[in-house]
Amino acid sequence: MPDGYDASEDERVLASLRGDGGPGPMPDTMRASVRAAFAARRSDSVFADVHEDGVDSPRGDLRDGESPLGAPRYVWLRAPGVEVRLEITAIDGQRDIVGQIDPAEAATVEVRCPYRVTRHDIDANGAFVARGVPKGPVSLLFQRTSEPSVTTRWIAI
Repeated sequence: MPDGYDASEDERVLASLRGDGGPGPMPDTMRASVRAAFAARRSDSVFADVHEDGVDSPRGDLRDGESPLGAPRYVWLRAPGVEVRLEITAIDGQRDIVGQIDPAEAATVEVRCPYRVTRHDIDANGAFVARGVPKGPVSLLFQRTSEPSVTTRWIAI
């Protein structure tokens, strides 16, 4: 440390950056979101991890890191005995998700975002569509009829 270093000066600067000397109470909206996230977790769920993501392996004719505007992103998730394929398309600052679960034994899918959850029907082929999903983190929860539910890890869309 330099001569004359005073750690209390650092703390004073940090306190002024925080605005009131500390982080303060958690906002009610944040508290409600945390409670909803905790309540939404399912101990009986099987987790589907990302197996392949188009962001990680772009098409060969694109330069690294570039993707054409409007080009869909493809994500493939796997859990023991289950595969989920997603096509994510950006439209006007939101995302449309077209997906399919295999085997097709799920009745509904919950699309979970930090501030909302929407439910969508799954057809006999395991396909579903979720339109107008906000940009940001998302997790899917597939409610299956005879097997444990399948939950995806949070992915940024």
